[in-house]
Amino acid sequence: MKRSWRIAGAALGAAVVIALVLAILSGTGEPEYEGRKLTQWLEDMRRPSSASPSASLLARTNAMIAIQHMGTNAIPYLVGMLHAKDSRLKTKWMDLLSRQRWFDFHFHFDFERRGDGLRGLGVLGPAARAAIPDVAKLLDDRNFAQQAAYTLHQIGPEAAPVLSQALKSTNTWTRSQAAGFLGASGDKASVPSLIAALKDSDFITKSKAARALSRFPEQADVIVPALIGCLDDPDDTFRMNAARALAAFGEKAKPAFPNLMKMVTNTNYQEGTTAVTVLMKIDSDAALTALIKNLESEDLEVRRTTAWALMITKARGKPAVPALVKCLKDSDGKLKQNAAVALREIAEEPDMVVPALMANLNDPDLKVRSITAIALSGFGEKAKAAVPTILKLLEENKNDELTAGGLYNALAKIDPEAAEKLAGK
Repeated sequence: MKRSWRIAGAALGAAVVIALVLAILSGTGEPEYEGRKLTQWLEDMRRPSSASPSASLLARTNAMIAIQHMGTNAIPYLVGMLHAKDSRLKTKWMDLLSRQRWFDFHFHFDFERRGDGLRGLGVLGPAARAAIPDVAKLLDDRNFAQQAAYTLHQIGPEAAPVLSQALKSTNTWTRSQAAGFLGASGDKASVPSLIAALKDSDFITKSKAARALSRFPEQADVIVPALIGCLDDPDDTFRMNAARALAAFGEKAKPAFPNLMKMVTNTNYQEGTTAVTVLMKIDSDAALTALIKNLESEDLEVRRTTAWALMITKARGKPAVPALVKCLKDSDGKLKQNAAVALREIAEEPDMVVPALMANLNDPDLKVRSITAIALSGFGEKAKAAVPTILKLLEENKNDELTAGGLYNALAKIDPEAAEKLAGK
């Protein structure tokens, strides 16, 4: 028994000695400010205060001020932290020391030191330009790629070429992070690299590149054609991301009109509404004229998708109201439903719209009647004549929770008293 205690004591003693040696070595040449070491300030940035969120914010702010006061004197130590790598023996001893309860040791594993190093260099901003090559090496480390890219962004324009070069990395995670922060950098020289990244095999990378390019409207002459080329991509989500990027160029993106109108008629309704949102930002008058013309198309699917997409225009879609009302009289039930939804969202011309919607409350299709009743909610008390029908439809849809919920909400907007009375039963 005594022997086992001696062995444990010896092991603990050795651990303490090693801990002291590690602590001494880790502090060698470490900069200080107001009696505290750099690593202590960095820990304040990494670890939130247990007191309160405001205390954490104050601690982080004070730490940033302290690091900025240390300035370039802190760079060699911070760069050294980026190269931290624990040996197997050190890792085992640190793990052992963290398990014992007699002494309270605070050691940082290599990944924590690398993260703190990046954090500190980011605080120094442009003053840390000398560390750019060392930070760049962490771009290929999946665990640090995002933080390294952000640190390069914080350092400023001088780091932008490194991020542009990172777009050619074989590591998809590295490419995606570089694309994301290049847009925020505002570096005009990165535009050619970002345009090339639009053809990246990685969805996230090319989507971030499209978004980044939207930050350079002054280069519309080269960016807009590149983004238009993305509107034919086989991935519908990427097509939508490219379309959203085009919106940032306003009227300079007018050449994209034919491609965006093609997206409107896609059976993916989300793609259609995205395209209309972009078209309205580029040229709302031309967009509405083209969309109204679509409602008169002989192609039923074109009429369906356009009617649905028009709901995104809200009140600005007022010129399309007569054409949508005409769609309410179509023989196709889906088109009637889509037109009703659009008219509810536009919520204009009640004297024309409400009677047309009321007429469809007698449609033989239960779905058409129900969607029409819900659409009338956009006109409030002006649709009060629909209350008896809505009450009847609630009974007919009692097994359809979603539709019944929509009908009840419509009733509450049209006649609050009737809704309260129904709820009290």
